[in-house]
Amino acid sequence: MTTKLQVKREGMPISVKHTHEIIEAVKGKDISKATSFLKKVLAKEDYVPFKKYPSKGHKHGVPAGYPQKATKQVISMLQELKANAKNMGFDESKIVVSSYALGRGGYPRFSSGTVYRHGKRTNLTIYSLVDQERKVPQKKPAAEKKVEETTEKKESSAEVKNDNQEKIEEKPEKIEEQQTNKSTESNDLKAEK
Repeated sequence: MTTKLQVKREGMPISVKHTHEIIEAVKGKDISKATSFLKKVLAKEDYVPFKKYPSKGHKHGVPAGYPQKATKQVISMLQELKANAKNMGFDESKIVVSSYALGRGGYPRFSSGTVYRHGKRTNLTIYSLVDQERKVPQKKPAAEKKVEETTEKKESSAEVKNDNQEKIEEKPEKIEEQQTNKSTESNDLKAEK
């Protein structure tokens, strides 16, 4: 049985064209390889090939670039996808980016007379089709949990009682020592007089 995992974000202030090129470069890779590739792009050690929008590239002589803002957003979305897989009981090392849905987001509204700036908004959904069985942790019945809790409480209360008894036993010895010290001090004072 295949399960579809997804991560969705709307209204991100990043370029739609850059996001398209990044996702196309990552598509078909597992999440760990994709994030390591994108971290290299952030450090400008590797580049994203610009195939659909070659004029948007900034690398000299090659239609490619190092888009920073969009790369950071995609990395965080891939980490969310990995966490979703782990929470659902799948092996997150085998999760592959299978498809995506990309679109232009809603533009922010400005009051009349203001200049239109910073209007890039992108909606992105990343999908992963998982064909593996879930590893669901077995839950203990409620009766067993109650028994364990009561035994733990009894053990802790017994430890507290033992500590209190030891303290009580120590006190008489200390009192006797203090009394003997006082009596010797008083004898010494009398002898001096």
